[in-house]
Amino acid sequence: MILEGKIEIRAPAAEVWAFLIDMDRFTSCMPGLERVTQIDDRTFEGVVGATVGPISGKFNFRSTIVDSTPPEAMTVQTDGTDSVTKSAMGAKLDVKLAETAEKTTELDYRADIAIKGRLAILGDMVLRATGALLLEEFARRLKEKLET
Repeated sequence: MILEGKIEIRAPAAEVWAFLIDMDRFTSCMPGLERVTQIDDRTFEGVVGATVGPISGKFNFRSTIVDSTPPEAMTVQTDGTDSVTKSAMGAKLDVKLAETAEKTTELDYRADIAIKGRLAILGDMVLRATGALLLEEFARRLKEKLET
């Protein structure tokens, strides 16, 4: 499943980049995040609560920044397992930042997500709708924190 889009943020690209790589600030925008621990400067582990269709659970995950070109682009690999269904999730997230005007940045994202197990049975439509809602809430929080 591919989720992609753009978020326009009224802040310079360097400021947006600094926010994205600051674990405490970045994770404050993540819906359902219950815990996160920084392992090293590129790796994080945590737990996020999520509801997908009729199933609620907690995902234990590990995220690693596998490539970055500050302050323009980064690639993050996240792998996790749902505590209820034991479904596995893997996601490769590509983020690109570009200043489109003075103090305005366009954040382009593309997430390639693979889900295996009982959650995958729910189907692309339910998973896509859940992902879109989570991304919408993340974007709202990100803009709120960077634009105020």
